[in-house]
Amino acid sequence: MRNKFSLFIAIYALGLSVACNPDTVLSNDDSSDSNDSSASQTEQASDYDWNSTSAETITLNTTSISTTSANVTISGTTATITKAGSYILSGNLTNGQLIVKTDTGIVKIMLNGATMANSSTSPFYIKSASKAIIFLADGSTNSVSDASTYANSDEPNASLFSNTYLAFTGTGSLTVKGNYNDAISSDDQIIINNGNITVTAKDDGIRGKDYLKVNGGTIKATAGTGHALKSDNSTDAGYGYVEVNGGNLTLSSTSADGIHAKKRVIINDGKLSISAPASQGLRSDSLVVVNGGTTTITASNEGVESPIITFNGGTTDITASDDGLNATYGNGSESNDNSLLLIAGGYLAISAKTGDGLDSNGNIKMTGGTAIVHGPSSQPEVGIDYNGTFNISGGLLMVSGPNSGNMIQTTSTSSSQYTIKITSSSIGTNLIHIEDASGTDLITFKPIRSAYYLVFSSSGLKSGSSYSIYTGGTYTGGTTINGYSTEGTYSGGTLKKTFTVSGIVTSVSF
Repeated sequence: MRNKFSLFIAIYALGLSVACNPDTVLSNDDSSDSNDSSASQTEQASDYDWNSTSAETITLNTTSISTTSANVTISGTTATITKAGSYILSGNLTNGQLIVKTDTGIVKIMLNGATMANSSTSPFYIKSASKAIIFLADGSTNSVSDASTYANSDEPNASLFSNTYLAFTGTGSLTVKGNYNDAISSDDQIIINNGNITVTAKDDGIRGKDYLKVNGGTIKATAGTGHALKSDNSTDAGYGYVEVNGGNLTLSSTSADGIHAKKRVIINDGKLSISAPASQGLRSDSLVVVNGGTTTITASNEGVESPIITFNGGTTDITASDDGLNATYGNGSESNDNSLLLIAGGYLAISAKTGDGLDSNGNIKMTGGTAIVHGPSSQPEVGIDYNGTFNISGGLLMVSGPNSGNMIQTTSTSSSQYTIKITSSSIGTNLIHIEDASGTDLITFKPIRSAYYLVFSSSGLKSGSSYSIYTGGTYTGGTTINGYSTEGTYSGGTLKKTFTVSGIVTSVSF
């Protein structure tokens, strides 16, 4: 556990250092807040030590509760843990509650085949403790389900609710149904290290007010009117973020975002599948950073929205009904609002059905990586839309878009890497191939929607050099992902144009 935790810290620190440059949000937010009582509650390897010989038992007997511990008080079908220590919870409780209420110390609870329900409130209420650590016993199946209407609507307000630091570990399974509001919620932090956790909620799936970290496990979160994963601390420095460092996550929301955080969303690793057809896949009021992992946004209104969006690595595949990426401060300004979309590494594929592929109310900057963007098939939306500049100095960029007249934007002429803008009424959804004078492939690409123009930039474009554009033909061998073909052989196309790169942005038509 110590090695795993150290690796996580190293990855996180690297992600922050890479992403700091475009935004001061991280440096301003990453300090602890001495006014917040949870500031000293940092994760320790010893949190996850379990001593079965000292653990006491709490047994749920359908309509009653029994215990071997003098530190557990029982009143009817309510059991209250009053002292720090280790407890094993098992059995079935049809209408009752487990409460944790200690002054100090860590409470560790092993769920070993525990089923809890309540008809008037939350069945699992962590009212007070320094930390609460939930262990999911190997091979165990556990469930928590609350009422659809609470007798007291103030607190708790989630099926599994905590006022304090909450962490999950173990390889067992936990299913939580939030019939009233959220499924799992903490007014401090939530850390998920592993386990098989499935939540469904009327509002938010999993909410960690100060922060929510997923380091591993299999997580399936289905939200209703709220977000699948959420952190909403907007006042305390260093808090209000969601961070994914590993695991296999399937996230969906019928009305809101897949992941929503006030301060920042950070994807360092893991495999994410996100469906948020009515809202955004990833959204933050300040910053979204993708450093690694595989993120697939299968449905969204906008794939990613934040004032600062940064891609440093990983593979990201976005399907959006509106904009694929939207860097904006949300003030509706038509002038440069200093928001920033930065592509520095990784592989990025975007399908924007009716909106802009890459949209920034401020600037766009690309220094590396690969970005394949399928824009809309009809105006007035375009493949690229920005109010400031789009400077490219590295990486491979291919964007398709519709006939939008003078609204077609390419990269800026202040860039250091060359770009070509190709316009033709015969592009459509035909295979497009570009090669240099020696026959070396630069790109083979097929738009998924009918296109009128292409914007292409790569390090293979050189000033004064000659290139040829072919349409049609076939591509054999290799791989084709998101219309982008690599490591194969192109043949049989029709030569449409031979041209010479004459400036930072060269326009070509056929």
